[in-house]
Amino acid sequence: MSRSPCLRWVLRLMDRLKPTAALRRVQVVVGVLRRVTPESLSFAYEALTRDTLAAGSLLDIKVEPFTVLCRDCGWQGQIDDAVPLCAGCGAGKLQTLKGMELFLAGLEVEDNETAEK
Repeated sequence: MSRSPCLRWVLRLMDRLKPTAALRRVQVVVGVLRRVTPESLSFAYEALTRDTLAAGSLLDIKVEPFTVLCRDCGWQGQIDDAVPLCAGCGAGKLQTLKGMELFLAGLEVEDNETAEK
């Protein structure tokens, strides 16, 4: 999944809110295995939100590391190497636990009509 469809989904949510609502913050979780850099996601977010109710809102990106479980020895931890091998026994029989995430974790929306009163 590319980063743009994920961000467009946020904008579709905004279309369903009252016209007085303003998006203040979007929280997104992205696993490192998605190969999406925070910089490219921020750039796309800024471009897609320009001239919308979400313009000027903050994008908080949490990057989840590549975390695995070794099926041979039971070791569990983060892998940073290009060739994933168990740090406990050197085996390659690893189950991915984290690192493939790509989801919207939260939205902070303010109703400007209420805030002005």
